[in-house]
Amino acid sequence: MNSSELRALRKITDPLADEIVTKYFTESAFDREKTMLFFDALSKNSDPIPSGLPDYLEKYFYETEDLPSWADKNKIAKGEKLFSTYGPQILMMLCVKSLPMAYSCGDGAQVLYKTGRLIEQNGVIDGVNRRLMETTQFVISVAQENGLGPQGKGIRTAQKVRLMHASIRYFLGKGKDWDPAWGQPINQEDMAGTLQSFSSLVVEGLGQSSLTLSQDEKDAYIHLWRVVGHFIGVKPELCPEGYGAAHSLGESIFSDQQKPSDAGKILAKSLLDFMEYMLPGNLFDNLPLFFLQTYMGQKTSEVLGLGWPPKNPLGYFMERIFKDIDSHEDSDEGFGKLVAYFASKLLFSMDHFYYGGKKARFWIPPSLRENWRL
Repeated sequence: MNSSELRALRKITDPLADEIVTKYFTESAFDREKTMLFFDALSKNSDPIPSGLPDYLEKYFYETEDLPSWADKNKIAKGEKLFSTYGPQILMMLCVKSLPMAYSCGDGAQVLYKTGRLIEQNGVIDGVNRRLMETTQFVISVAQENGLGPQGKGIRTAQKVRLMHASIRYFLGKGKDWDPAWGQPINQEDMAGTLQSFSSLVVEGLGQSSLTLSQDEKDAYIHLWRVVGHFIGVKPELCPEGYGAAHSLGESIFSDQQKPSDAGKILAKSLLDFMEYMLPGNLFDNLPLFFLQTYMGQKTSEVLGLGWPPKNPLGYFMERIFKDIDSHEDSDEGFGKLVAYFASKLLFSMDHFYYGGKKARFWIPPSLRENWRL
């Protein structure tokens, strides 16, 4: 797609979800309790269908829960198998590749900044951790085995994310500090770019991590996320089939939208703080920055204010530690081992994270726990 076509998408949102959310918040006077009930219901992804909401909201969940006619269950299963095998690395890619690339899109980053949930509040990082862990939980819910099946958590979770996006659009659109030049909040270009950051960019990142995937595996993982895109309201033509077409669309969107912004730089800093916070002690100090710079490359690193070249020699030092003594092992294999080790430690820390003395609500299926040795 060319730039003019992509820019036109910034005026388009998700009419179905927007209509439902607008009806909910305008059918009576503003009520804080009503608002909190709505957001609380959407945030509890373990609930089958939120209770206490109007009939038309319940109808939405039932009428949008079927797989699209083009969904290929065999491809979905192959995509789930890839996640089962390389889940820790995939979840690590969210922090070192997917989210940073989204933050580098200056206009789209404004939504995340304005909602205020991805940046520290008064020096307290809990809100940052909670939101990033919610994002990780979303990926686990949709990509686990049978996550998109009738009894899985993925479809219901994606349906709730769709309504959450619409509610953010509703409230930001009524605010006085939203610049129309940024486009509609969470518009179709931004949603399509985010979908690619979670799918084709992740596949690319696995290749950067010294993991060799077959074309079938790459295409299957794209297909799985194409189905997710359907459930969160991305237009069908913005969910291409196959890794090549998907990655090409993502590149077009990122090329169109990438530019420096204060919002993007603040979000990137919060992401680094999140990873540092999740890995206490001194062993991994500054290693998150090394990974961000390595996976992002020079242009994106500079857009996010991370600097260039990578300034952390610890990463290179640890990479050498993870090389076998055998002379046949090359540096790529050493880097791959470092990635696997870092990914497992990051996931372990998230799995054992506490908010104010209480364990965070973070669920990993037993089968994945066994595969990932948690």
